[in-house]
Amino acid sequence: LENNTILMEKLKKVQQENEELKARMDKHMELSRQLSTEQAVLQESLEKESKVNKRLSMENEELLWKLHNGDLCSPRKLSPS
Repeated sequence: LENNTILMEKLKKVQQENEELKARMDKHMELSRQLSTEQAVLQESLEKESKVNKRLSMENEELLWKLHNGDLCSPRKLSPS
């Protein structure tokens, strides 16, 4: 009977630890989902920034080429009419 009581106490303790570990796992899973969502948003933002950076770099290259070749003040480029 005494052995049974000891085993029941150990069982309760192990069950409690199991519940605590499940709760920790749930928190970790939620944090993992949040971080995955944040990573996706940041990745999308990075891709947009990269596209803008590439476009600006190309515009800069074009302006430098025009400046070097004396085409920066071309009259046909200044007015659309």
